[in-house]
Amino acid sequence: MVDSNDGVMSQREDIIGFFQKVCDDPTLQDQLKPPCPANRDGVANIAQAWGFNLTGADIDDYVRFAAFYPQFQEAIAQHQSGEEHLADWLNKWRKHLKKFEETPLDDRYDTIKRYL
Repeated sequence: MVDSNDGVMSQREDIIGFFQKVCDDPTLQDQLKPPCPANRDGVANIAQAWGFNLTGADIDDYVRFAAFYPQFQEAIAQHQSGEEHLADWLNKWRKHLKKFEETPLDDRYDTIKRYL
């Protein structure tokens, strides 16, 4: 019996693996900073160049909001300057998305806009 979620889990694992690699590799971080376009295609192109089988749509499914991309570039710069670890920033993003998924219509307490 084949689990229909196998492809989804593999995709999620690939995305997580990519972001873990970004956290650990300054060369990859540099490639994701400007002039890399702050959008799904820019990130996907870099991921593919590094051997990850990811599309812009795959990354969008994981990060959920277009605002992620310019904020991600800023987080990379802050990481490289020692202000905040990139892994911590990514974990905050995921926690925020989890809260948003739990109560998507409750914008009084916890919204992506407030996070950004």
